[in-house]
Amino acid sequence: MIFTGYVQLITSLLNIFYSTAQFPQQVRLLRPEDAQIKFFSMATAALLIWRTLIVGSRILVFVLFACIFRHWLFVLIGVHYSLMFVMVSYQMSFMKKKELIRHVVYVFVTPFVYIFDFCINWLDGPTRYWYVMCYVPMFCENVLMSGLVLWYSSTMPSLAWYIVPGCVGVIAMFPLGILVQLAYYRYWHPVRRPHAELQPTQQRFFSWSRFRKEVEDAQQQTPAG
Repeated sequence: MIFTGYVQLITSLLNIFYSTAQFPQQVRLLRPEDAQIKFFSMATAALLIWRTLIVGSRILVFVLFACIFRHWLFVLIGVHYSLMFVMVSYQMSFMKKKELIRHVVYVFVTPFVYIFDFCINWLDGPTRYWYVMCYVPMFCENVLMSGLVLWYSSTMPSLAWYIVPGCVGVIAMFPLGILVQLAYYRYWHPVRRPHAELQPTQQRFFSWSRFRKEVEDAQQQTPAG
């Protein structure tokens, strides 16, 4: 019975990781063939590793934190949801056609997804600043929760064997996921710009005003539907 439970847990986690990695592929099926992500490719492998590390770190730190602080986990989740709610509400200002159902789903439901990863984006155009807005709070939360778990566990008579490796795993997995993400966009993204076409300042810096302008332009080019 215990073995069956572990198998179900592992398969459920693998399904979550695969689903988050599959979303970009499914979205790109609507685009020209050269902009699609092939199933058997380095891009797919990078997406799967990237999403596994990010989502896995979030699930692991939530489990560790809940084991020690229990209902306080919902407080941190509520804070993160509020931050993501503000972000997606701001994103709605870029949409030229604001359908009621789409607005409600995007503003109220999407922040729940962003508790674990930024794997759904309804806006066309660049995404780097959206990732920054999601991933910086996530990493800070991971560090905070891991630190609190380690601190509280150190005050207990006996330290559970999984606490330290679990917290170390949380801290290590997230930056590794970011590195894989950067490698994906640098080498395997289907519509990446050739490195030689970018000026040195463009490679290092992408201002907010330019980002906002490109997002606005992308929405104007999107067919109404």
